[in-house]
Amino acid sequence: MKLALLGLKGHVTAIVAGAKLLGDVEVVAVSDNNLKAAEAFLKRLPQSHAAQAYAEWRHVLEHTLPDVCCVADESGMRLEQLLALLERGVHIISEKPLVTTLADLERLRAAFAKSKSQLTMLLELRHQPKYARVREIIQRGGIGTVSQVATQKSYKWGERPAWLQSRARLGGTIPYIGIHSLDIIRWVTGLDFTHVAAFHGRSGRPEFGETEDQASILAELSNGASVTARLDYLRPVQAATHGDDRLRVTGTKGVVEVNEGDDAITLVTEAGTERIPFETTENIFVEFVKFLRGGRPPRITADDSFYITEVVLRAREAADEKKLIALPPLRPVRAAK
Repeated sequence: MKLALLGLKGHVTAIVAGAKLLGDVEVVAVSDNNLKAAEAFLKRLPQSHAAQAYAEWRHVLEHTLPDVCCVADESGMRLEQLLALLERGVHIISEKPLVTTLADLERLRAAFAKSKSQLTMLLELRHQPKYARVREIIQRGGIGTVSQVATQKSYKWGERPAWLQSRARLGGTIPYIGIHSLDIIRWVTGLDFTHVAAFHGRSGRPEFGETEDQASILAELSNGASVTARLDYLRPVQAATHGDDRLRVTGTKGVVEVNEGDDAITLVTEAGTERIPFETTENIFVEFVKFLRGGRPPRITADDSFYITEVVLRAREAADEKKLIALPPLRPVRAAK
């Protein structure tokens, strides 16, 4: 199987790790506007001895025809890249969000519906063992009916490139990191969203440019449960870790939570408090390739990818316009056969 990468601005290490595990995946081309970074990336890959690095992503498709492509470039460039891959029937594992506007999402939806390509998205929290165990606890009724969910994603800003400071090139903080929070809530609970409201803003620090340094999302799940998601880039430089992720799900019979650095999940019920270990999960790229070869659908389907992209774009709209938005139900991108 031939693999290409358009951009090195996302979770590409998971793709490389998966390719190595599979053993029969050849990296044929990599593009990035930082050509030296692309060349250095290829030198580190044993499965890319004949691969070419390009500064222009279009040159990848002019000179190679990959079977599958990881799209990890600037968010604002993604629509054009995805459309080009769909036109050629290349399978796609895309960074998040799929696109940065609702109009672009509809264009992409129409193109995907007519294409032969398969698509998944790099919502890698679904492949972290701790969240897989939280999902298992909730789905087996370990906390009763889900009543409330709270998440946090807090990061250091550090040194960030110019594209991360631009609304047009990034899409905003809610689509960029809020998508992880809302997707993992949906996955562990098994519930879709019905309404969303949000606020976001900047503290006046020039290094953030147009990008919001904090946001808060309030949403409703399909069973009436309430959701809060806190996002920020204000974690102090001296903090022990780059990020501080937290998830707490409250149900009618208990509470399950896991925080950054925890080596086990905390489950509190009337029976007491348990510390539940978690096990390994399958690599995101390995799972997608197995699907392409006839296996079961990946845990992040194309429908999931389109749905959660729309949710976060609606949440950004809610923050921009300071209003509550009713969310449409999931729409399958391709008609069932």
